[in-house]
Amino acid sequence: MSGYGRRPETLKLTLQLTGAAVALAALALAATPPASAAPIQAERLTFNLMVGGLHVGDALVALNQTAAGYTTEMRMTARGVAKWVRNFRTDMKGEGHFATSPAANGLPEFAPRPGTYVRLWSTGEVASDMTMTFDPQTGMAATSERLFNPNTGATLQPEDMPWNNNRRDRDSARQVPPDMRTNVLDPMAAFVAARGQIMAQGATSRGLKAFRVPVYDGRRRYDVIGKTGAVRAVTINGAERQLVPLTATIQPIFGFGQRSQERMKASEGKFLFTADDRFIPVQLTVSNEMISGVMNLTADCAQNAAPCDTFGQEPAPK
Repeated sequence: MSGYGRRPETLKLTLQLTGAAVALAALALAATPPASAAPIQAERLTFNLMVGGLHVGDALVALNQTAAGYTTEMRMTARGVAKWVRNFRTDMKGEGHFATSPAANGLPEFAPRPGTYVRLWSTGEVASDMTMTFDPQTGMAATSERLFNPNTGATLQPEDMPWNNNRRDRDSARQVPPDMRTNVLDPMAAFVAARGQIMAQGATSRGLKAFRVPVYDGRRRYDVIGKTGAVRAVTINGAERQLVPLTATIQPIFGFGQRSQERMKASEGKFLFTADDRFIPVQLTVSNEMISGVMNLTADCAQNAAPCDTFGQEPAPK
């Protein structure tokens, strides 16, 4: 326990906030639906992650979507002081198909039906490799996870995790009951669904657009709730753009300790999306009483593929 036991609260908070940011940032993964079929779209975008004015990480989000189904990926890697302290990395991938249902305004809503979700993360001397599958008949999610030391490959046990250091944390780590894992979405599919709900309502037209999606991340069950605002002019980096604001919050359902539950309830994500057919995110802010972080779009790889092709590589020395 020597290496990863020193700063359990820091590690736990890092994972929780990363999970929240991932959940919210995955809203980037969807497109405007046409009248009769799921949209065909391929997107690759990169972002930087800033905390307290410091560059602490980079993220890449990718989507390949056709009428038959979708694949998604999100990769995050630590930079700067965060890399020196924890060297955190994560990679999430999801795939599935679509089911069509009418939205309230009569337009089609393309709801994802996930098949598989894979999440890998590592930090210091702790790593996780998890696969989530969904029963095609019942819709129930099941997970298989291995905890291990990434330096030695040695298997670790859940009770060895530094955040399970008291009874309250151990109680919050109980398995989510089967009924709470049925007809849920993994974090990647959940926000394809959220975007589907928004786009089916007409994302850039007048009036409030709201969504609510049930999420199961392999350990915890929560809902993500959000709404859009009116298109407005915003100046970013000296350039004025027409953007759509969106706010999102997390409602804990099961698997949260008392402190983490309060922290998640107090967290809010604020987005700015382009007011066009692509509806891509330009900026995301996630904040609570302890920390505030910002993700800024750094590259649209449809215009320049290099930042995505070289993502994760160490920058060349100047």
